[in-house]
Amino acid sequence: MIMKDNTGHLHKANAALTAESLQDTPPASASTEETAAYIADVTLQMRNIANRANMKFLAYLLEMSFQEAFDLAQGQCARKR
Repeated sequence: MIMKDNTGHLHKANAALTAESLQDTPPASASTEETAAYIADVTLQMRNIANRANMKFLAYLLEMSFQEAFDLAQGQCARKR
Protein backbone atom coordinates (compact mmCIF):
# COMPACT_ATOMS: atom_id res chain seq x y z
CA MET A 1 0.00 0.00 0.00
CA ILE A 2 1.40 3.42 -0.96
CA MET A 3 1.03 6.05 1.77
CA LYS A 4 2.12 9.65 2.42
CA ASP A 5 4.35 10.33 5.40
CA ASN A 6 4.27 13.48 7.54
CA THR A 7 6.63 15.26 5.11
CA GLY A 8 4.29 14.63 2.19
CA HIS A 9 6.49 11.96 0.59
CA LEU A 10 4.87 8.83 -0.73
CA HIS A 11 6.18 5.50 0.51
CA LYS A 12 5.21 1.86 0.54
CA ALA A 13 4.25 0.70 3.99
CA ASN A 14 6.22 -2.23 5.40
CA ALA A 15 8.10 -2.96 2.19
CA ALA A 16 11.64 -4.18 1.77
CA LEU A 17 13.52 -4.31 -1.51
CA THR A 18 15.10 -7.73 -1.79
CA ALA A 19 16.48 -9.91 -4.53
CA GLU A 20 13.42 -12.11 -4.03
CA SER A 21 11.01 -9.22 -4.55
CA LEU A 22 12.77 -8.29 -7.79
CA GLN A 23 12.10 -11.78 -9.10
CA ASP A 24 8.40 -10.91 -9.20
CA THR A 25 8.84 -8.74 -12.27
CA PRO A 26 5.85 -8.39 -14.54
CA PRO A 27 5.69 -10.80 -17.50
CA ALA A 28 6.60 -9.62 -20.98
CA SER A 29 2.89 -9.60 -21.77
CA ALA A 30 2.14 -7.09 -18.99
CA SER A 31 0.49 -3.83 -19.98
CA THR A 32 2.31 -0.51 -19.87
CA GLU A 33 0.35 0.38 -16.74
CA GLU A 34 1.26 -2.89 -14.98
CA THR A 35 4.92 -2.49 -15.85
CA ALA A 36 4.91 1.15 -14.75
CA ALA A 37 3.25 0.17 -11.44
CA TYR A 38 6.02 -2.35 -10.79
CA ILE A 39 8.70 0.23 -11.62
CA ALA A 40 6.97 2.75 -9.33
CA ASP A 41 6.98 0.21 -6.51
CA VAL A 42 10.68 -0.62 -6.89
CA THR A 43 11.84 2.99 -7.29
CA LEU A 44 9.79 4.01 -4.25
CA GLN A 45 11.51 1.38 -2.15
CA MET A 46 14.93 2.45 -3.44
CA ARG A 47 14.11 6.10 -2.73
CA ASN A 48 13.28 5.22 0.86
CA ILE A 49 16.56 3.32 1.21
CA ALA A 50 18.48 6.31 -0.21
CA ASN A 51 16.68 8.66 2.20
CA ARG A 52 17.58 6.49 5.20
CA ALA A 53 21.22 6.51 4.05
CA ASN A 54 21.12 10.31 3.67
CA MET A 55 21.78 10.08 -0.09
CA LYS A 56 19.76 13.18 -0.86
CA PHE A 57 20.50 13.64 -4.56
CA LEU A 58 20.00 9.95 -5.33
CA ALA A 59 16.73 10.02 -3.37
CA TYR A 60 15.65 13.04 -5.42
CA LEU A 61 16.40 11.27 -8.72
CA LEU A 62 14.55 8.16 -7.57
CA GLU A 63 11.59 10.33 -6.52
CA MET A 64 11.46 11.79 -10.03
CA SER A 65 11.54 8.27 -11.48
CA PHE A 66 8.82 7.16 -9.10
CA GLN A 67 6.57 10.08 -10.02
CA GLU A 68 6.94 9.38 -13.74
CA ALA A 69 6.23 5.66 -13.32
CA PHE A 70 3.30 6.38 -10.99
CA ASP A 71 1.73 8.73 -13.56
CA LEU A 72 2.14 6.11 -16.28
CA ALA A 73 0.64 3.45 -14.01
CA GLN A 74 -2.39 5.69 -13.55
CA GLY A 75 -2.82 5.89 -17.31
CA GLN A 76 -1.59 9.48 -17.50
CA CYS A 77 0.62 10.53 -20.38
CA ALA A 78 4.32 10.92 -19.74
CA ARG A 79 5.30 14.48 -18.93
CA LYS A 80 6.06 16.73 -21.88
CA ARG A 81 9.78 17.08 -22.37
